[in-house]
Amino acid sequence: MAPKAPVKQKSGENMKQKSLMNFFSKPADGAKPTKAPVRRTPSPESPVDVEVLTSPAAPSHGSSDAGDKGTPPTSDPVDVSMLSDEEVVLSARKSVPRTKRKNIILESDDEVGTPTHIQSSPCRGRSKKPRVASPSDDECNVASTFSSRLSRFKQAPRNAPAKKAYHSDEFIVPSDSDEDPRDRSSSRASSRSTSTLHSAHDDDDGEDYEGDERTKKSQPKRSLKQPAIAGVSSGGHSLFLTAAEQRAQQQKTEKKATEEPFAFLQDPRDKDGLRPGEPGYDPRTLYIPNQVWASFTPFEKQFWEIKQNHFDTILFFQKGKFLELYEEDARIGHREFDLKLTQRVKMSMVGVPETSFNFWAAKFLGKGYKVGRVDQSETALGAEMRLARSKGSQVEDKGKEKIVRRELNKVYTNGTLVDEELLTDEHAGHCISIREDSSGLQGCNFGICVLDSATSQFDLSAFDDDVCLTKLDTLFRQLRPKEVIFTKGNLSVTTTRLLKAILPSACLWTSLRDVEGYTFEQTVKELNEIFSEGAEDDGMCAETELSSSVPKSIRDMTGFEHVRYLRQLNIDKDLLTMKNFNVYDPMKAGRNLVLDGQTLAHLEVLQNNEGTDEGTLHKLLSRCITPFGKRLFRLWLCVPLRDVADINNRLDAVKDLIDHPTFEARFTDLVKGLPDLERIVSRIHATNCKVKDFVKVLSAFRKLNDGLASFAENSELFESKTILELLRSAPDLSPHLNNVQSRFTVDKVTDELLPVDGKDEVYDAVMQEISELEQSLDSRLKKFEKSLGCNLSWWHSASGNKEIYLIQTKVNQENIPDEWVKNSATKTAKRWVVPSLQPMIRRLKEARENRNGAVKDFKGRLYAEFDADRGVWLRAIRVLAEFDCLFSLAKSSIAIGEPSCRPEFVEGEAAFVEFEELRHPTLSALRDNFIPNDVKLGGGVGRIALLTGPNMGGKSTAMRMTAASVIMAQLGMLVPARSARICPIDKILTRMGAYDNMFSNSSTFKVELDECCKILRDATPRSLVILDELGRGTSTYDGMAIAAAVLHELATRTLPLAFFATHYGSLTDDFAYHPDIRNMHMSTLLDDEKQELVFLYKLVEGVASSSFGTHVASLAGVPSEVVSRAEVISSDFAKQFKARIDGQKKLLASKLPLVAHADFKYLLALAAGDLHLPQDPYRQRQLLGRLKAAIRSYLL
Repeated sequence: MAPKAPVKQKSGENMKQKSLMNFFSKPADGAKPTKAPVRRTPSPESPVDVEVLTSPAAPSHGSSDAGDKGTPPTSDPVDVSMLSDEEVVLSARKSVPRTKRKNIILESDDEVGTPTHIQSSPCRGRSKKPRVASPSDDECNVASTFSSRLSRFKQAPRNAPAKKAYHSDEFIVPSDSDEDPRDRSSSRASSRSTSTLHSAHDDDDGEDYEGDERTKKSQPKRSLKQPAIAGVSSGGHSLFLTAAEQRAQQQKTEKKATEEPFAFLQDPRDKDGLRPGEPGYDPRTLYIPNQVWASFTPFEKQFWEIKQNHFDTILFFQKGKFLELYEEDARIGHREFDLKLTQRVKMSMVGVPETSFNFWAAKFLGKGYKVGRVDQSETALGAEMRLARSKGSQVEDKGKEKIVRRELNKVYTNGTLVDEELLTDEHAGHCISIREDSSGLQGCNFGICVLDSATSQFDLSAFDDDVCLTKLDTLFRQLRPKEVIFTKGNLSVTTTRLLKAILPSACLWTSLRDVEGYTFEQTVKELNEIFSEGAEDDGMCAETELSSSVPKSIRDMTGFEHVRYLRQLNIDKDLLTMKNFNVYDPMKAGRNLVLDGQTLAHLEVLQNNEGTDEGTLHKLLSRCITPFGKRLFRLWLCVPLRDVADINNRLDAVKDLIDHPTFEARFTDLVKGLPDLERIVSRIHATNCKVKDFVKVLSAFRKLNDGLASFAENSELFESKTILELLRSAPDLSPHLNNVQSRFTVDKVTDELLPVDGKDEVYDAVMQEISELEQSLDSRLKKFEKSLGCNLSWWHSASGNKEIYLIQTKVNQENIPDEWVKNSATKTAKRWVVPSLQPMIRRLKEARENRNGAVKDFKGRLYAEFDADRGVWLRAIRVLAEFDCLFSLAKSSIAIGEPSCRPEFVEGEAAFVEFEELRHPTLSALRDNFIPNDVKLGGGVGRIALLTGPNMGGKSTAMRMTAASVIMAQLGMLVPARSARICPIDKILTRMGAYDNMFSNSSTFKVELDECCKILRDATPRSLVILDELGRGTSTYDGMAIAAAVLHELATRTLPLAFFATHYGSLTDDFAYHPDIRNMHMSTLLDDEKQELVFLYKLVEGVASSSFGTHVASLAGVPSEVVSRAEVISSDFAKQFKARIDGQKKLLASKLPLVAHADFKYLLALAAGDLHLPQDPYRQRQLLGRLKAAIRSYLL
């Protein structure tokens, strides 16, 4: 019985496959259809020559039984790769099912292996022994015919040389086998595709090469067994794909394998093996296992070598004309700024144009990130020249040497910015390194290094601080740093809490490990190496001694942890070699008016309580024009003058400027448009200055030199000689400017600094070589014109040095030599590459490369010549900055309005202040009806004003305006008063406001007592003290007791000028006897009928009748029933308290008052020798006089 015909698949896909097979397998004209013989699979013992077959297609399998006559032969051979699994099985069946064997053969040259036989599952439980059939001659003929017809679809051999396209931004040296014979381009499309490739991905520096290399590394040797197994596991579909489809599928599989993320990023650790969150984890480093490095492509190895040491930094990698972010950096860019995220093999990638680096760097810095830039240190031509020079030498990593070299240029942080484009304001952005030694019993010892990287100025400080960390608080409030560097585990809890409380939230905290710091011996060695370069030194200093070439400020305090960190950022050499080191004293006690950190905050000198400068004294007075003048004025405001002569000299200068208003207009014209000279001088030292900025600086110094000389001549008529002496102290810049400007010219086209002829031998030699080569090329062009009989011209690419000296002809030009290679064409012209000219053009390219190097070297030498006179430039800038600050004081003196006056300063043993019609400098400008007050402390009246009155009555305003006016007067400007007479103040100490500090674990009352402790310790008879409502943070009786004790100590022993504001009315009775305590209050007017309280804001003698707390509650909007109940309770409480006090007075009528016990006890201790009088003669006299007056009042 004849077997059933094979079951036919009716899917459209199978029909298309069979139609395609029929088309390819049709016989030639006149040939008869030939029955496809049965192909028998060879046995495993019979080897098969895989290389004979060039196509995965194989003849169809007919019936395996020769006696089956019921099945007609087919006229077309069937490719087994175009059938489904069912068709393959059914086409081989007879009437009874049996086992079927398939022989799978792949075409790849490297896929030679033992054939694998796959046995299909038996059908109906019956099976026969497998039989292997050998192909007949006819079948081989059909196969060869079919193969020849498919030869044009044949895959290129895998190991055939392939062309690699690369461009000038990346260079990969091709091997000898990669070189292709030069053919003339006959297709404009090819040139267009080439140019499109370059323009579309100009930054793809050899990525194809690296990707191919990764593929070759990761692609194992495939045997014939692997595809067969894969086909079974996937349902056999891979068996029926064409060769091209199989290759595409294989590439997808390999691509998926290569795109798996790096294993070391799944569980990141630092170089010490610590995970994030573990104690001691260093977020700046990344651990990469040794075995992983071998699997990296050359670029990946280059990337991770840098990234492993800067894991917490956003690294921009230069790739041609683009800057790219990879991995987590790319994801951050996508998350923060929605930059387009793509994939590069295993690495996520984000790219931005190189020209927009400053824009994106500023954005990342604004978010608080560190930003690094990795630049190409050579061009493609430079890389080729380097490899040509090193040909034949041993290279450890050939793959790494084949790509363009890249180096970390710089790491940017908010505290170490130098570039003008990234500096967001004109104020100094300080980076502070702090080291603490808390081993002492009394307070802590601190070593501080302050860096203003924009001006390369280092300020060093070392001091012992008290338990309240007053000096540290003052320093950080004065400088407001943008970055703090510390050693992990070094700062105490108290110090950390203080810094977190006063530093802005945007401040960057950078922790270093112990191993990154220097020991004393290492510090000495490092400093000697840094500052010994180019310095004349005997070299005989010991290993533990600093060389004489080290700046004196560093020798005075050797502690320099900043060096290692700056080296990590790659900016240490630029900053340290400026040798701009100074000793910084945050308090400057003995020379200036001291404003500690609490005073700066309470008086809102630099910043208000909201963190802005609105309404601050700095905002009101800083009217400088130049950036360096603004920075200097901030320092003046933090440390006003104290010496009477210095103050009067500055007042004289301000008066002269006010009396000569034309000077201000001329000064404005002089400084208008001036760049930030102080910062640019620093950038010139670091050779990081643009050419246009350098030229602008020279013209600015020329203008500055002429302007200061003119001002000096005109100031000779001033009454004061202060301005004349200041202007004459400026150096003459003309010879220095002439020396520099005579050495160069500026190429306006390329914006380059070029040496004047004869000033640079290297540059002159290179230019001579370039000129000769260009002349030779021009002469060759003329020869070509003669031979072709037509006009020819050179064509050069618009930018770069890649395509130069191409010969351009007309489109219809004939007789073009055969060796010329067509490069590109337009509608009107064709461009040709002439092989015979290429050696000469190559030499010209190299000469131009050498010329660029010579220009760069010359610019460096020119900058060094300018930098040699750095001290001269900075001295001129300092004179201009001081002149600008004097103009600022003069303009502010006019802006405060009338009445204003010049303060009179008087020398004396103790301070005093006398103001008539004093106004608040800031509030009076905002309110036209501001009520002035007379203020007098010391100088014949009580030194302490015991100030009472209601809330909102103006007590704090009166105290603040007195302190602010003292600061303005000792700055050397007019004050907002009708008259002012002052004996200079040495300190202003304040205790104001009610607030807690959770960062320092301090309650409101604890904060009050901390600040009170500093006042009692630091105040002197020359100090001005402001105490606002001391003792309100605890119970009434404890608060009254503490307030009374502090007031007695200030009035009897400390003897400062003071405002003591309080709501404890009993203090006015207790200290009514004291000759140095005056009772004063802010007057009010009470309307009993309307129950309204009117604030008169007038400071008058006497005691306030009440604090009027319930009236203020009513003004605040407290419900009337609550206020009424509070008035009843307050009245009852006042009666009870008065009765208790009166009763105590009757019982103690024959005894000394409690406040007098301390005085008598002190006298008894002096008589017994247990205590001694103060060493200050003034305090001795005042103390004994106050005690005598107090005792007399008791006896009376």
